[in-house]
Amino acid sequence: MKILQRRRLIPKWRPVAATLNTTEAISTARKETTHPIENAHELELAIAQWRESKNSGLLGEILSFSVDSSLRDKVIAVGYEALDKGAAVTPVQSLLIHNLGKTHFREEAYTPAPLGPMENVYPFQESIQRLRALLKYSPDNTLALLDYAQLQTALGKVKSAERALRTALTLSPDNRTVLRTFARFYVHTHRPDAAHQLIKRHARTLQDPWLMASEIALADAAETDSVFIGKARRFLIDNKQFPAAHLSELAGTIAMSELFSGNLKKARESQRRALLAPNDNVVAQAIDFQLLFGVELLGESVIQAIESSAEALLLKAWNDVDLMGIEQHAVAWHSQEPFSSRPIQMLSSLYTYKGSHNSALKWIEAGLRTDANDKGLLINLAFVHAGLRNEQMAILAIRRLRQLYGKDVEPYANATEGLLAYQFQRFTAGDNLYSQAVAEFNKRNDPALGAFCRLNQAFLAVECNHPSSADLARNAISEVHAHQSLDSRMLLKIKFPEQKSIVPEENKDLRRLSQWVFDAKTNTLIRKLGVTSKNAPSIIISDLK
Repeated sequence: MKILQRRRLIPKWRPVAATLNTTEAISTARKETTHPIENAHELELAIAQWRESKNSGLLGEILSFSVDSSLRDKVIAVGYEALDKGAAVTPVQSLLIHNLGKTHFREEAYTPAPLGPMENVYPFQESIQRLRALLKYSPDNTLALLDYAQLQTALGKVKSAERALRTALTLSPDNRTVLRTFARFYVHTHRPDAAHQLIKRHARTLQDPWLMASEIALADAAETDSVFIGKARRFLIDNKQFPAAHLSELAGTIAMSELFSGNLKKARESQRRALLAPNDNVVAQAIDFQLLFGVELLGESVIQAIESSAEALLLKAWNDVDLMGIEQHAVAWHSQEPFSSRPIQMLSSLYTYKGSHNSALKWIEAGLRTDANDKGLLINLAFVHAGLRNEQMAILAIRRLRQLYGKDVEPYANATEGLLAYQFQRFTAGDNLYSQAVAEFNKRNDPALGAFCRLNQAFLAVECNHPSSADLARNAISEVHAHQSLDSRMLLKIKFPEQKSIVPEENKDLRRLSQWVFDAKTNTLIRKLGVTSKNAPSIIISDLK
């Protein structure tokens, strides 16, 4: 039973090779953002800016290009230029310049190796070895350090990861990717306040829409006020000609702020702007909150962004109750962000619903190696052990949940204890525990989760030969029909794959973000931007008379 925290537009932490091919890695000074990053051009811009200011932060950005072997000679030349002219150079930067000059390391830039098949959930050793070899010659290569930190985080070695990130930040204190990556690391290690402070206090945030967007999202995660929300709104107004791809996350964070403030009209308009040229982060957020915004996710840029985002594809597959798609895209997302528990929570939930408890257990244990206290994974762990009749292991997992999260997890603990009672024929005790869980879900104003709990109880009652299983099934179907959810539809599809679900799909009276207007007089077709009314046609015809 998955329990995902509300998704926010905090920075994604992709492998560097993936980030370098996104708009996020391109300077906002460039107006063209439709092609992959051109490293040589970016390096020349960084060098020109450094020669004007002689700033050590800009020098760090130049040194980060040493990951590209074709640019390394140029980087070394600028590094020695900085040393010869007595420019501001940190001790770490000086060491890197000398090491680069001595070794002229000619191996190709690091590219993460693709993950292996599903049965291998720790396919990191080869990548870590390659990174260590690269860092041996260039011990402070900023981009390699980010990838090294990601893999160390995935293995639960957070101290090693943090050391690598601090070194990267020392080398490139103004680098947008470094700042956003470090902030994401802080969120992963349950320090959203530190993530927020890092971005909030940085001088570059005031002029950088990517960092401004991060500050707003991280303030939400840290449950504090954003200092840039007003500036962000003004930035969007004053920069209407700015490349849409650079404003996507900023508009997306404003959309979320307006949504939760109850300003739905303003939220939809900001969301429309966010989706003009969305990245993988924005489009995943759009899928997760589509029904709240009530807008269709159509258009070439949106569809292209979805197809290039494993997370977006997974969320779409979950919404479509596409069982094969969920499995495929969860593994792909885990390959890109192996430290994240979200794909593992969704994948292990699917396996649990299917009764593939051993597969679920393997992935849960992989996720807990990254974060031993993850709430959702511990809930799934307790449920899987109960399903496997591992009573002592289930009790230990429940006990740990209660110690860490108290009353917050009580209905999940009760439901799992209900399953354990059923497994050992203690039906009256199990009935009471399930009823306590459902009552608590309803008390929390989540009747859909309560209905799903009843549905799960009904199926388990049949499996455990409960004497009243038929009555439990009838009651569960009634509750599920009244309080529908994706999880209930998914469980029914798994149990009855050939039958049409008795749970109706949620009503999707969606709005369009644009329409095509055909002018019959001039025989022209013009795209009109703006949020439409519900179920508006894609093409309207004017001047029919």
